[in-house]
Amino acid sequence: MECSGSQCRVWLMLVGLFVFLFSFIMNCLSGFGARSGVFRQRPADVTQKYRTPITPTQWTFYVWDFLHFWFVVMFIYFLLGLWRRNAYEWMYTTPAVLPYGFHVFFIINFCLNVMWLFLLDREWLLSLLITSMLLMLTTYMMLFLSCQGLKVYGAWLSKYHNKDLWLLRIIVQNGVAVYATWATLSSLLNMTIYLQHRTETPTCDCALLALLLLLMELLGWFLLENFYLDEHVRYILTIYPVVTLWLTGVLRNFESSDTQVYTFAAFILAISVILFVVRVVLVTWRHQKKQLFKHTEPILSPVEISLTQNSLFL
Repeated sequence: MECSGSQCRVWLMLVGLFVFLFSFIMNCLSGFGARSGVFRQRPADVTQKYRTPITPTQWTFYVWDFLHFWFVVMFIYFLLGLWRRNAYEWMYTTPAVLPYGFHVFFIINFCLNVMWLFLLDREWLLSLLITSMLLMLTTYMMLFLSCQGLKVYGAWLSKYHNKDLWLLRIIVQNGVAVYATWATLSSLLNMTIYLQHRTETPTCDCALLALLLLLMELLGWFLLENFYLDEHVRYILTIYPVVTLWLTGVLRNFESSDTQVYTFAAFILAISVILFVVRVVLVTWRHQKKQLFKHTEPILSPVEISLTQNSLFL
């Protein structure tokens, strides 16, 4: 029995929902440690055992709970799309704003998330770092594919379903951006843990290296999003607040402010706040003066648009 394009897209979304719910359950169980009957210890205990100068305070990790809530909202929106129709098909499948690849990488990502929990529980730090990097890369692919989809179908959505355009920007793009930022910060922390506890690298050098990489990524992303990728990522605004929250948690965890790491972290925190303010000003100005979509030319239908797309983005 063959699966049509719309059916396959729906099945991929449902598999993604199942994997997400399984990951959510495993994350909840991990919080009980040995009492769960699955894990040996709590993630918080392992984090404290392998503490580094850039380990944030425990309340910072509640971002992960917020992410779970955000993805629940995203799936509710997806499921509602199965009961809404436009002139062509279900709203969830036509236009196919989120290509097959988005769902495939989502499924891979949350499988990696479960694997990460077990590797952390067993304290296999090198495997933990590799898995964390793969998890980060899959979030980047999810973000890329969601931005590509909105770039392709944005003009049609803007004209006929403007509310859905904004819901996709807020729920999907900014939600995945929060996740990608969190995954990046987690990877930097896992790298620091591995270097500090499994190599002879000085503790301070490990932390400074991670912070330097973070600063380079922040500045690089700021240049890309504002001067090269504006039409793809204009309304993504959640990256800098996540970095700001993380660095605030890092600074709160310091016993003394008279260290190189503390000073560098505080510097990056200030840079992050400044970049966020500048970003909001630029987005506001461009929204008023340089609209992404101008309805002065005929707009292709979703079916016609799909025929012009590379199979990678279907």
